[in-house]
Amino acid sequence: MTGQSPVWAGFHEGGGPPPLANDASPRPLPHKFLARPVLIIEDEAMIAWWLETLLEDLGFTTIGIAATAADAVALAQTLLPGLVVSDINLGAGEEDGIDVVATIAAGGSIATLFVTGHAEDEAMIRIGAVAPLARVLRKPVAATALREAIAEVLIDPRCH
Repeated sequence: MTGQSPVWAGFHEGGGPPPLANDASPRPLPHKFLARPVLIIEDEAMIAWWLETLLEDLGFTTIGIAATAADAVALAQTLLPGLVVSDINLGAGEEDGIDVVATIAAGGSIATLFVTGHAEDEAMIRIGAVAPLARVLRKPVAATALREAIAEVLIDPRCH
């Protein structure tokens, strides 16, 4: 693991995510939440794959992945997600994950979880203005913490 960026700290030597079976059992999600489509907005392919695997292990069946702001907005129009899991920094482009969530949630509320290495004060203020009920986890994040945060944003009725 030496020489790797902190973003990859949650990944094991084999190059993929850590084994999910060794994590403590997550709080079970009601079926009505698992039926909701999920939109992952992440420009790092390995992290997007890890998030998708975790969501599938939780029981989600409809998962879309977008790496750019434009792709995320376009996919959200057809996917109609009930949960958005987004990075803040999306690499190239002027819009970031906060901008995308603002666009997707315009006129309503959507359960949102930010998983990011860029949770500075300015970003937290912007998130508070755009999605005040969103949860924010800093990378690297453990699978159990991610599972718990997903359960929190989905079960909290104020997040919908």
